[in-house]
Amino acid sequence: MLKSLAMKYFPIAILAGLIAAILGMSHYAEIRTYEHRDNAKQVNPTPAVTPDKAAEGSHEAYKAKNPPGWIETFTWPDGVTGWALLLTLLVIAWQSVETRDAARAGLLSAQAMINAERPWIMVTVEEVVGPNGGFNLYMTNKGRTPAMISGAYMGCVVVTDLSALPSKSPYGPGSMAKNRIVLPDEKLLITWFSGGTMRKIVGNGFPSAPGDGEIYVFGKILYKNLLDPSPNVPHETRWIGLYQLPVGELSDSIFAFQGIGVPDEYDRYS
Repeated sequence: MLKSLAMKYFPIAILAGLIAAILGMSHYAEIRTYEHRDNAKQVNPTPAVTPDKAAEGSHEAYKAKNPPGWIETFTWPDGVTGWALLLTLLVIAWQSVETRDAARAGLLSAQAMINAERPWIMVTVEEVVGPNGGFNLYMTNKGRTPAMISGAYMGCVVVTDLSALPSKSPYGPGSMAKNRIVLPDEKLLITWFSGGTMRKIVGNGFPSAPGDGEIYVFGKILYKNLLDPSPNVPHETRWIGLYQLPVGELSDSIFAFQGIGVPDEYDRYS
């Protein structure tokens, strides 16, 4: 708000500053004129004159015949011409500020339009019903334009709780999806995995019972707006889920996605 007020009154401040500068220079020039005149008298004294001539040459008489310099700034034609030039410069400065504000508003509006029309990739995990069980990992384009997938990565860790996640997410080698086009509202399979797959990856660190640790599965998807020809930085979706160990007769369950309190390294949309 303070910045907008400052820009609003910026032309007025310029005008006030210019007026003060003109009046100050005029007053300074007037003082210098008097000093030069007095110095000239001391170097070249004038012959004796009558009292009337002396009065005529006094400081007050000089001021009467030669008004202060600041008055001349309002006379015709020199003074009026100077003010016209000053006002012209002021209008140019004001137009420059308005043009810049309009350009900035246009840029924000264009960016908002781009964000509204761009693709947005979301990730979901669904349990597979059947003898093999496991889970399917899907990506869905919730935006309005096609997305080009440039990479999809996945990893898992065993930690005591959510706060113990590594500061740098350890993804597995290789990309599970590349150069795939996802149309608006289209849902595509990324990969299938199961508890057995995670047991092989984790090894001896796999918790044998609830309370021995938590298994988090996470990943990231890199993609671009297919309709945007500019070499922009890829958009990114990062996701994370909690793997539920089987309890009693219940089999392993689908992930409960963790959004609150998860670091940006594991939960990001750009």
